[in-house]
Amino acid sequence: MLARFTFRVASLSLKFALTIIVARTLGFAAVAVYGLAVAASVVSSKLLGLGFSTEINRRLSAESPSQAIQDARRLLVLYCAVYVAIAIVLIVVCIAGGFDAFPPITRGVFFGVMLVAFSEHAGLETTSYVFSLHQPRAGAVLLFIRTGAWAGVAILSLLAGLVHSIEAVFALWWGANIIATVAAYRCIQCRGHQSGFEQRAQAPRVPGSTRSVWMDGLPFFIATTALSGLQYGERFLASDVISTDTLGRYVFAWSVANSVQTIAYATIVVTAAPRLVRSLSAINGDFPATLHRAVRSSVAITSLAAVFILITHKLIFYTAHEPGGGRELTMLFILLVSFVLRSITDVYWVGAVALRLGKQVAVATVCVAALAVPVEWMLITRLEAIGAALSHLTASVAIMAILVFIIRHNRVASVAALLERKTSHAS
Repeated sequence: MLARFTFRVASLSLKFALTIIVARTLGFAAVAVYGLAVAASVVSSKLLGLGFSTEINRRLSAESPSQAIQDARRLLVLYCAVYVAIAIVLIVVCIAGGFDAFPPITRGVFFGVMLVAFSEHAGLETTSYVFSLHQPRAGAVLLFIRTGAWAGVAILSLLAGLVHSIEAVFALWWGANIIATVAAYRCIQCRGHQSGFEQRAQAPRVPGSTRSVWMDGLPFFIATTALSGLQYGERFLASDVISTDTLGRYVFAWSVANSVQTIAYATIVVTAAPRLVRSLSAINGDFPATLHRAVRSSVAITSLAAVFILITHKLIFYTAHEPGGGRELTMLFILLVSFVLRSITDVYWVGAVALRLGKQVAVATVCVAALAVPVEWMLITRLEAIGAALSHLTASVAIMAILVFIIRHNRVASVAALLERKTSHAS
């Protein structure tokens, strides 16, 4: 875990430094564009999963992943076909003048975001496959390439005067994602050889295996889409209410606070997810104990990170030429609390995936999202940037509460059913 923690802290430091350098060299308007691009790429990368991601990762985490590896390779081909189809449609729309009604969004920015979205999804999928195959060290390195190394290159390029626009920063971003994707695919191939994939590939494939991945993963796909909207939705609502400069300052504070969640995700959640699945498939697995350990570790890491950020907030804001007054501190504190709760939510989320509670999670998440939108709009219109932070916190409290309730309500019955299934299968 120490290596993953070190990589993640380095990545966050580089991305934080990149935000500062972008603010100082390209202005806070560029930070706002960068923040919207991050939100759009994350939401798009979830949508591009087409409902397969959660279930294929669960199956790859099992003790015998050979069939899942075959399905994963077929899914990667499908994803590439989807990228090409979407790109063709967007190019045709662009040639036909379909973007003339959006003058603030240049074509360079739009297609830069599109390439980032495609590459982010490809990198996200393949890197998660590596973690699910219980290769945390390789996954940590690939995650660092995607989230930290490219930011370091972008920083040096901006300071050296080699990069003069946010579009060029996007180019470095999607280029790093492609490198990580190719390397991750190589890791998957090697794991396939180790599990006897090449020999089993000659045998008839399991009929409908890919379809079953989609059917089992579809509820979580719906829930993930709604959850991504709750993670980033307030900044899109705020973009119509507050100025670009104010939005850029909010995005900056959001990026600082988000580091506590990303640290917990990279050090705890990415390994807790496959362990929770294995704890249910292994004979001597202990799901409740594994879940509780992950929750405790997540709370400890995020709390320490949040305290450190609060202690050093003046230096953080000063380096970005950002005012560090009471209003900015209040906004940062609210967002830190929100992201601590989101880190706990991430653990319960992967617990729900392991227990295959997709339908309950999907219904609950969609209901929370539907109720959260009017509340967020009211808070933002009345309190502007502080309201955006409060709306983020409100959504965090709601989604964490509902996931904790679902897990606790279904855990005993689900674990008992799985144990009965193991016993009958063994006999």
